[in-house]
Amino acid sequence: MNPITIDDDFSLIFNSVILSQYFHIEDIRGRGVLGQDVELLEFSGMDGALVSSTKTPVRIIEVDIAFDEVSDFKLRKVIEIVNGVLITKEAKSLVFEDEIDRIYYAITSGVKETFEWGGVHRDTITFICPDPYKYGPAKAEGPFTDLSLPVVLNTKGTVSTPPNFKIWLKDNTTFLDIIGDEDYMRIGRPVNIDEFAVAERELILHDTMSTTTGWGDAQSSDIDGGVVAGTMTSDGTKFIASSLGSGTAWHGPAKIKSLGQELTDFDVAVQPILDNDDLTKIGRIEVYLLDVNKKAVAKLAIKDMSKGQGGNIAELRVGDNVVNHFMIAEYGTNWNTWHNFNGLLQITKKGNKWTAYVAKFINGDRNNRTSRKFVEWEDRENQFTRKVAHVVVHIATYGTSTPSRMSIQDLEVYKLNQLTESQIPYIGEDGDVFEFDMGASRILKNGDFFMRKDFGSRFFHLQPGDNALVFNPPNVISRVEGEWRDKYR
Repeated sequence: MNPITIDDDFSLIFNSVILSQYFHIEDIRGRGVLGQDVELLEFSGMDGALVSSTKTPVRIIEVDIAFDEVSDFKLRKVIEIVNGVLITKEAKSLVFEDEIDRIYYAITSGVKETFEWGGVHRDTITFICPDPYKYGPAKAEGPFTDLSLPVVLNTKGTVSTPPNFKIWLKDNTTFLDIIGDEDYMRIGRPVNIDEFAVAERELILHDTMSTTTGWGDAQSSDIDGGVVAGTMTSDGTKFIASSLGSGTAWHGPAKIKSLGQELTDFDVAVQPILDNDDLTKIGRIEVYLLDVNKKAVAKLAIKDMSKGQGGNIAELRVGDNVVNHFMIAEYGTNWNTWHNFNGLLQITKKGNKWTAYVAKFINGDRNNRTSRKFVEWEDRENQFTRKVAHVVVHIATYGTSTPSRMSIQDLEVYKLNQLTESQIPYIGEDGDVFEFDMGASRILKNGDFFMRKDFGSRFFHLQPGDNALVFNPPNVISRVEGEWRDKYR
């Protein structure tokens, strides 16, 4: 069978670039009927064989193209542009005009030159699709608010496809279920008749930094390597340093607040903003956790310490400035991982186990995060056992350096309770958002990875046609939204 012939104005879009504006398309091969790899088992004395397994192989698409330019000089420049688009490190979207509502995901594996003479140049581009299927546009359903009956989602594709669900809570729950016809997903677990649902985390302090009322002035002995100077104020949404004072080293205002109790196990999260809008500026934002004697239990900080480079160092430390263990003290994967930081610093202690976490918010959205860093550490010698009784917030610059733009927009302190075998912890409460990304095999809670998946449950796909799904328990869910792409052979 001869390959189909395509008109000269046919469009090919790769990685969102209309490549066919630079050349003519002559032939396309590889978008026809798909075969499959079949593995057979043969047994002595048995006619034929048994089918052991089947697999859809990678899809290979070949595109014959022709450049027709008025001069060799212009031809070389156009080819440079095309090369810059074609060479990628991973599969990118590939769209053809005659099926504009379908997307392939391809990477170029080779280009064969077939002809060149007098400004005319012909090639065959080979695209490999590691995922052999093609996809329709993203489809969104919901919000679904009445969950007393199953939610029916209809997929138009010819192959099962992974969905993404977002579930908003309106009450406390120890578990969540998504139950399909043949599969189910569960996080947490229900409470048996001889068990009790309890809060593993008890909110001790949630300060939205809308006012400095209730905060006292901290002392220089409450911070590391500098002096407390200047004035901390609130603009109604966040703490800022209206004045940083003066000093030869680190200097700036600091405020202190008593928690009214001592916390043995705790979870502390702060949301600072440190903009690197000018590479010559310097600054640090620090939160200290102190015991009743004002000795440091831990510290959370984000710092811009380098003139001329930019980027921020995240520093999460157990202990004081003499005896300590640094869980995180780095720029991140690259020097600019936490550049222009608007995100979360979090440190947790439960028994002798500590965790430290850093993440940036995407466009300021707390539930949409990137540049994550998570570290666990066990204090096996039980060296760091002080209890948290006070919290200090501090903003500073160094010497006569121009300060970066800095602020603190939220602070939360939780007490962690030790649970008995008959006590089942809540996994979520009013306002929490869970996301189930079935394709990536990932569960997020408020933008963070959530690890309490039931052992027997699994990430599943929607089947072609109607899919009836039960979201349970319906009385704790305020709404559900679903999203997927129809998938085709």
